[in-house]
Amino acid sequence: MTKAFISVFPGAIIDARGEKFLVLKFADADQIVARRLSDNRDEIFSFSDIEASSVRQTNESDQQAHRDLGTLSEEEREDAIAIYNVISPLLAKKGRTAQMAQEAADLAGVNRATIYRWIHQFEKTGTLSGLMRRRRADAGKKRLPEAVEKIIDSIIKDEYLTKQKASIQHAYRKLKNALVSQNQPVIHYNTFRRRIRALAPEAVALRREGENAALRYQPNKGTVPNADYPYALIQIDHTPVDLILVDEIHRTPIGRPWITLAIDVFSRMVAGWYVSLDPPGNLSTGICISNLILSKQELVANLGLDFPWPCQGKPSVIHADNAKEFRGKMLEHACQEHLIDLQFRKLRKPRYGSHIETYLGTLGKRIHTLPGTTFSNVQQRGEYESESEAAMTLPEFEKWLGNLILGEYHHEIHSTLGMPPIEKYRQGIVGDGDQIGVGQIPIARDANLLRIDFLPMEERTVQAYGIQIDNIYYYSDVLRRWIGARKAHSKRSKRKFIIRRDPRNISSIIFYDPELQQHFAIPYRDPTRPAISLWELHAAQNHLKTQGKAAEDEETIFRALDSMWAIERNSKELTMKARRQRERNRLHGLVPKLLQTPQSPADEQLSPTPTSGKGKTQKFDRSQLKPFDEN
Repeated sequence: MTKAFISVFPGAIIDARGEKFLVLKFADADQIVARRLSDNRDEIFSFSDIEASSVRQTNESDQQAHRDLGTLSEEEREDAIAIYNVISPLLAKKGRTAQMAQEAADLAGVNRATIYRWIHQFEKTGTLSGLMRRRRADAGKKRLPEAVEKIIDSIIKDEYLTKQKASIQHAYRKLKNALVSQNQPVIHYNTFRRRIRALAPEAVALRREGENAALRYQPNKGTVPNADYPYALIQIDHTPVDLILVDEIHRTPIGRPWITLAIDVFSRMVAGWYVSLDPPGNLSTGICISNLILSKQELVANLGLDFPWPCQGKPSVIHADNAKEFRGKMLEHACQEHLIDLQFRKLRKPRYGSHIETYLGTLGKRIHTLPGTTFSNVQQRGEYESESEAAMTLPEFEKWLGNLILGEYHHEIHSTLGMPPIEKYRQGIVGDGDQIGVGQIPIARDANLLRIDFLPMEERTVQAYGIQIDNIYYYSDVLRRWIGARKAHSKRSKRKFIIRRDPRNISSIIFYDPELQQHFAIPYRDPTRPAISLWELHAAQNHLKTQGKAAEDEETIFRALDSMWAIERNSKELTMKARRQRERNRLHGLVPKLLQTPQSPADEQLSPTPTSGKGKTQKFDRSQLKPFDEN
């Protein structure tokens, strides 16, 4: 498994433009000077050059293994976190000694060789899944009885976590005796040892050795969570924009957009954003996090702008609001996988989100100068007619936003910093005469795989017709070998596979092959179907429900969408909500696919798609669909 992030620092060996280079120094916050090893010539690279070269190298090998986060059980995840807790103090130390490794081994109840093996696994991949061990043969069995759990907790507390420093073997003997005396099943020694190893090292050292010993597990000054270097701490939040937009085709009002914005607390640079007509949720948060990690070169070019935006790389800590859209399992697991500490701001502690909230307030005041602003409240708006004054489309607004942030805000002197945010960021990376820069940025090796990690996930079986999700069918020849697959050691239970899909465009799904450890784009089984969003699918289901019908198969669903188009076509006027949804549908259709769809053999014979047999699907113009309510 290839490392998910590339560490760029003076002295590192990198792959770029098909050759190996030695990094000599940082030329700027997003540029390095590197020496080609083949002829000792120096060249200047941007980080986007390194990222692109790395991805090309990965695709050429065609054997890139990447374990999907959805395949990890909670037990595996907890086990990997426990291992990381054991080795993390050693990872941060440059002068790692055999004695340090032995102390970690004693604490974890393993030998020193195991500690070195764990460190090697982590340094090879840089991800949590890289620490996963082979799945146990008994995985999936029921958890231990509650009575056994209570006895285990008691033995750990009273026998192991004491100043007597009893060995794991001694504590296990006590546990075994206690279980037998209470007529409870005796657990295996390895199970008990794994439970011990899952304990936080700092807590173990405190109980067994005292406060001084526990101090060695405290973070050194200047690591995290203090925001004293770029990307040490990112704050992220959503807000509705106080502006009525218009659609691109008819220039009629469609309502207010949402913006998800991330700020680097050290430099006050805007590290990423995502503007959409969709309400905030896991998707918008995941897209914003992906954007703040990845190179901004393509995003800036798509906006038609030419301003520097050097922010990229893996953040140490992300502070998010306590709102439910930040607390999804998908976000939690994706951040865990890449060892990003996702923290939720404390309730009634405004200072924990002060930087992002201050900037969003400042941004709001500038938006109030635009045509179509709704201002902050009715009193401010007065007699101003926001809808009749509305003039900007969503792409126009995002370009205006880019000019404001990248061209103006990043280059103005910040009152707290005493310098422009972009200069503070450069200073943090490269350094200046008074302070040394951090000089190291972990950048993503494969942008598409990173984005996939932050997409919603489901599990489905593979049947002769392919994969079915929400009564929509998908098929590609890469599924053939998994048709009718059963779970290991089971004759009846069908095996389920990890599926990811972008709700903005569900014309294809992303299938994870567990043996190849690769992702594949799987298209509609019927290629004549138009691309639609998940929200349009829900609209069709609601439309059928109002007619007392069930969305029982794909044909019925697409006929319902055709019916919605007919209703809209015959309507003289649309409500703002309807116009808004029409524009959402159009913009969703422009979302590019992360992966290319595999080509199936031309002579492949597919079994017919299951249908109810009621009616025949008609083709329709997707741009004319009748909008629907998100909720």
